[in-house]
Amino acid sequence: MADIQDRRDDIADLVVAGAVDAAAQCALLAVDAAAPSPEARLSALHLTSLGVRYAAEGNTSAAREAFDLALDTATGESGTDDLRPRLYRNVAAALDAAGRHGAAARCLEDAVEHGADGAAVWQALGRARLRSGDAPGALDALNHAQRLSPSAAVTADRVLAELVVQPSPQAARQALARLEASRPEQASVRWDFALARAHQIAGDSAKATAAFLRVLEHADGELGAQELAQARGALSR
Repeated sequence: MADIQDRRDDIADLVVAGAVDAAAQCALLAVDAAAPSPEARLSALHLTSLGVRYAAEGNTSAAREAFDLALDTATGESGTDDLRPRLYRNVAAALDAAGRHGAAARCLEDAVEHGADGAAVWQALGRARLRSGDAPGALDALNHAQRLSPSAAVTADRVLAELVVQPSPQAARQALARLEASRPEQASVRWDFALARAHQIAGDSAKATAAFLRVLEHADGELGAQELAQARGALSR
């Protein structure tokens, strides 16, 4: 690309001058001129948007770095991986926070399809499916997360899904044993919520109430709106 360095210099000057829109447009023209692959184009556009955000925040150094990486990605000069899995996960997190759990689950499925892996993405998929009402699908995802990296957090999510699929006292007692075996060193709202649900279904109302009280006392965003309502409802009876 004969004029790519000129584009870089123009973008740097525009960022320093505070002309964020013009810098972004210059970057977009350079990306378009490079005619990258669809994957590289999407990654370059994402990096351009980061450049805009950093510039708007007054962080000119980070903005220039993001714009430079966008151009490197578009021209094939960067070893940047395909950013689509990360983008799908970012969108999924926003959708989940907005209460659109089914849409979040679909975004995470797309992320997996485009190469996302690891326990965290499978656990997020399990939670989104559970909150959208797909408990069997949630259990499939959470079982995979547990195989990749066993943890107390994944165990708690698996218990919540299992108790939707099979809400029996026997299943609850088995779940309590698994929860106790995975008790985290630090307090966890979600683990306590799973413990409360297991005690509730097992028929131990006193222990369920104590756990639900801990959940509501320390609720920190780990629970969805329906889960919080479930905890409050259990205490209002």
